[in-house]
Amino acid sequence: MSQTPRRGIIAWFAHNPVAANLLMAVIMVVGLASAFNIQRAMFPALDLEVVMINMAYPGAAPEEVEKGVVFKIEDAINDVDGIKRVESDALESTARLFIEPQEGYDLNKLMDDIKNRIDAIQFFPEGAEKPIISKPELMFPAITVQITGNLDERSMKAMAESIRRELLTFPEISAAEVVGAREYEISVEITEAQLREYQMTLGDVARVIANSSLDLPAGSVQTRNGDIMLRTVGQAYVQQDFEDIVLRTFPDGTRLMLGDIANINDGFVDAKGFALFDGNYSLGVNVFSIGSQDIIDTAEVTKAYVADKQAQLPKGIDLTVWSDTTYYLEGRLGMMVRNLAMGALLVFIILALFLEIKLAFWVMLGIPVCFLGAMALINTPYIHTNLNMISIFGFILVLGIVVDDAIIMGESAYTEQEAHGHSIESVVNGVYRVSTPATFGVLTTIVAFAPTLFMDGVFAAWPEACGWVVVLCLMFSLVESKWILPAHLAHSKPTQNRALLAIDHIQEGVNSRLRRFVEQRYRPMVQRCVDNRYITLSVFLSGLILCAGLLLGGVVRMVISPDVPGEFLQVELRMSEGTPEERTREAVLEISQALYDVEARLQRESGVDEPLVEHIAAYGYDRINGRLDVELTKEDQRSITTRVIEQAWRDEVGTIHGADVMAITNVDGPGIGPDIAFDLMHNDLGTLRKASADLEEALRHYEGLYDIRNGASDTADEFHLEILPEAESMGLTRFDLGNQVRHAFYGAEAQRVQRGIDEIKVMVRYPEADRETVSSLTDMYIRTPQGDEIPFDTVARVDVRQGLLKATHINYQRAAEITAEANKDIVEPGRVLADIEEKVMPELMARYPGLNWAISGLSDEETKFFVSLMIGFALALFGIYALLAIPTRSYLQPLIIMGVIPFGIIGAVVGHWLLGLPLSMMSFMGVIALSGVVVNDSLILVDYVNKAVGAGTPLRQAVLDAGARRFRAILLTSLTTFFGLAPMLMERSVQAMEIIPMAVSLAFGIVFATVITLLLVPCLYMILDDFNALFASPDEGQTGHTATGGATAPTALSAD
Repeated sequence: MSQTPRRGIIAWFAHNPVAANLLMAVIMVVGLASAFNIQRAMFPALDLEVVMINMAYPGAAPEEVEKGVVFKIEDAINDVDGIKRVESDALESTARLFIEPQEGYDLNKLMDDIKNRIDAIQFFPEGAEKPIISKPELMFPAITVQITGNLDERSMKAMAESIRRELLTFPEISAAEVVGAREYEISVEITEAQLREYQMTLGDVARVIANSSLDLPAGSVQTRNGDIMLRTVGQAYVQQDFEDIVLRTFPDGTRLMLGDIANINDGFVDAKGFALFDGNYSLGVNVFSIGSQDIIDTAEVTKAYVADKQAQLPKGIDLTVWSDTTYYLEGRLGMMVRNLAMGALLVFIILALFLEIKLAFWVMLGIPVCFLGAMALINTPYIHTNLNMISIFGFILVLGIVVDDAIIMGESAYTEQEAHGHSIESVVNGVYRVSTPATFGVLTTIVAFAPTLFMDGVFAAWPEACGWVVVLCLMFSLVESKWILPAHLAHSKPTQNRALLAIDHIQEGVNSRLRRFVEQRYRPMVQRCVDNRYITLSVFLSGLILCAGLLLGGVVRMVISPDVPGEFLQVELRMSEGTPEERTREAVLEISQALYDVEARLQRESGVDEPLVEHIAAYGYDRINGRLDVELTKEDQRSITTRVIEQAWRDEVGTIHGADVMAITNVDGPGIGPDIAFDLMHNDLGTLRKASADLEEALRHYEGLYDIRNGASDTADEFHLEILPEAESMGLTRFDLGNQVRHAFYGAEAQRVQRGIDEIKVMVRYPEADRETVSSLTDMYIRTPQGDEIPFDTVARVDVRQGLLKATHINYQRAAEITAEANKDIVEPGRVLADIEEKVMPELMARYPGLNWAISGLSDEETKFFVSLMIGFALALFGIYALLAIPTRSYLQPLIIMGVIPFGIIGAVVGHWLLGLPLSMMSFMGVIALSGVVVNDSLILVDYVNKAVGAGTPLRQAVLDAGARRFRAILLTSLTTFFGLAPMLMERSVQAMEIIPMAVSLAFGIVFATVITLLLVPCLYMILDDFNALFASPDEGQTGHTATGGATAPTALSAD
């Protein structure tokens, strides 16, 4: 039988293999060039679309910061266009505001508008510094260099700063910071007795220093030989310079020097703290990889520098590299590449078992073409993602999908060659026969992934990184399967190689058995299903109901973000106000020792002498706040999991005496807050505290919640000064009183000295010993405008009150955040949030009129993500429907094809149940991917039925033949997708836990969907025909009917 030559671009490429090979070469060369230059990172860069305002008000209590700074900024910006949400925090000595723009509003314009409003504020409190307006960036250290040795604080900081500056000279490093060091400060300390003796105030001393310690330009003298600059030089820089400043000159010519009455300490800021590394005094240098820098290059340069630097240092000074995130990145990238290679091998084996070995090879060649094509575009300015855990998983995810259209076209060409012999026209005709459903099948998968490119929330970068990889690979798969593959198949000559002939012989045996299975098992089964189609449908619907029962009954748990144990733990400690520095240090060391005790106990219990703790860095920021950063031994070097260590540590620590907050958390990845967080808002602080306490108590009733914290309960004792009427009659004002007390205890800033890269404050104040007791306040003397010295208790009264440690506002209302962490093996955060919303919040709203509330933090971001995911899913379903309606030319047939989607979800849920995994954010992304993939096989089936019916075959016979004729293609596309993901399903490393749920959804879903496609779709087609017959007019009943759902018979569209 002669074959009519085809025309079009597919036929043109099939007849021009040189053009096809050149196209393939260009794609691969450009992709390889891009692959060697692409940036590597642990995770996609998270973009914080907010404006941040920071303003320092040194020495001020939170309520002073609130009144003097926060209220003024909020009043200035409250009617600025484009603002969606304003969150303000008034802390000790600083104000911090976060402004979130409305959806789609230009962030740069908003920043400019906010800056203009703040610049227009005429008066901020005296001592408040200039506000800093910026767009914050999330920066994660690539690696940390720790310096230990027998050095004093000044020498240690000098060395740390020197290392930081030397690291910044490398082009691979653009950001580094010293951790644990105090800022330099020159403290001029004068006793009350000395001030009284010379009838001076601290403010007077500060003014003398400011006027005496300066360099002042004085113009120039124009001489015959040129201009000579004039300068008054007298800036003091070091302790001796300040000691030599003249405070007074007496009539007898004697002078009072600053050094005569003051103790000048050229040292560090007066903040109690400490920095320890593995128990020894130490400072660290965090090295960051930002922008387009490659994190692995950054770490390698740092490690090479440390090795060279260590050789130059004297004995006893050690540099230690730790917290090297690139170790984990390289391990995870290696794990992903390993799974990718194993998946590709399994896909090839599957193809080789069912298709001719050469055909399997040409189909497999499409994988590197598609991957390198995606690489060529992935780093372009519009897409601009990097090579990270999520994007690499996109390659694994698409591994089995990307060959689907090539399998369909190759299998069709192979069948055509079996029937009509090997020729170019046989290949072209085989490709043309299925090009329409194969093309639209790929397009439906692209549409299914499209919502991942337009997600909302901080986490949007994660699905976007995966989505772009999949979409680009699928786009290139269309190019490869329609233009390159046919040329290779058409010009592939029969092999005479014995090994290949032996493989082909095995393949013929497999296909022979497959044909027998189809004819002897599958065809009778599908016939019985079609004959009993309503019973068949009922059985599948029952499975759907049982699946819903697994979810609603909590058998398969749902969490948006699953717990993924890493190698880093962190402890946040806050002691009660008034706790001595020594007690805070003791508490930090207690917690640190508890971890070492846990290590020893777990080693004894497990009988394995393996180290569990790599390093512990402990910091004390001030008298009451401390933190521990812990790096555990690498996960693959220990048998005891991080979760066991974390829980054992928490149990060992128990309750720390005097601690208000003690929280141990697992820090792995870019987490942005606790599992559960609520914001309560009310204008009355007392009402807010009561409502917050009630909500805190409600959370304590849920098993599995821990580290429950109530922001409204964070208080500290404050001394409030009230001026007496007697003082006002002396001309003393509140400002005079407050200023003199501030100078005594916080200090009067005389000036700032630039010494190298450091800007150093010169502070005039009482000696440290006099600032640590209440009696120093009551014993001080206040100077009146007339110069009289009046005892403090004569002019003022002290009241002790409870003040806030932090005053928070949300949208200009007072607010408090109540948070909790969740053990997700016990409780689902989503169920707690829903339960609180349904039961607790209505009761609180009724009990406290005017109370507002919102989910915040990580919970809020997850909610945004999930809502946008569901909206995107709905839009994707509509897009898939539209794409299916085009080739079928029917309104109802797409519903048959899409009918497999909910049943595919059964497979996703069952897969999670079998593997003991909760459904998570990544699981739902896998379901969305599944919805695009599963329709491909149904489309092939329906396309065959339509063509057969169009050729005159009775509908029932066409339906029964469709599954048998397309059984191999459907089986292959499903098997390649499943086995492409199989290595990931078997992965047991912690490094893969973030992404396994997505693989489970797709792999198990595609297996279930294949069974459903082959058995349920024929039944649905016949059920639709039954309904058409039921509602058809008598004339239509006489002329026959087809399950088109439209007025015209469906036919295949042009492939070109």
